[in-house]
Amino acid sequence: MSTDDSTIKSYSEYAEKWATHMRSGKNIAHEYMEKPSMYARLPDLKGRTVLCVGCGTGEECAHLTSLGAKVMGIDISEGLIEYAKKSYPNLEFHVMDMEKLDFPDATFDFIYSSLVMHYISSWEKTLQNIHRALKPGGTFLFSTHHPVTYGAQRSRSETERSSMLGYTKHYDTHTADVVGDYLGTRKIDDVWFGDFPISYIHRPMQDLMRDILSSPLTLVDFEEPKAIEKCKDVDPSFYEIHQKIPQFMIFELKKN
Repeated sequence: MSTDDSTIKSYSEYAEKWATHMRSGKNIAHEYMEKPSMYARLPDLKGRTVLCVGCGTGEECAHLTSLGAKVMGIDISEGLIEYAKKSYPNLEFHVMDMEKLDFPDATFDFIYSSLVMHYISSWEKTLQNIHRALKPGGTFLFSTHHPVTYGAQRSRSETERSSMLGYTKHYDTHTADVVGDYLGTRKIDDVWFGDFPISYIHRPMQDLMRDILSSPLTLVDFEEPKAIEKCKDVDPSFYEIHQKIPQFMIFELKKN
């Protein structure tokens, strides 16, 4: 399954709000966990050609450009790309599906993707395309949902949110109450920020790893980032949770 059509539409309609939220510094998971870990892994990009896959409204393209890279951003959402072009008129953006990359072979030194791969049910086509578009020795760095968290049963209310994965086994009746579903593959329909309907794919780690290991790319590193120390003062509960439970994971793959 490719990216869900309703999710693409939601991103297009939500583009301005998305940009405002991303630029506010108030997205705790991004600002104090995912982005610091991703940015810490960036090599020297000065003079390098970089593709940002799933670039959204362009913030990360601007960051990569500030490091001296020649950056191109792509996203499947026309609304996001339109907003990115308005926000960063000196950068290059295109509407493009990551499963159908339209570039000559060996175009990019480095390919970057933040929290996008969970929108598709198989990574096979994307990884093949990434490999083809990378120059020999090039790197693909990407983050995505961690299946431990997104396989859990998650709920939210005005006063609390929960994420539960586990079971209670009853010896007397030989039955079990199971909460969450880590091993099952499924589309999850969700609502972010109270008014943003979204769908993404949950798959267990074994399926994700099979896609990587069967691809022509080589896995060179893997990380389950924790919230950084600065998060303590901003959101102590988030910090406490994400010293022990992962929300995202980061893969670094290389073209030999």
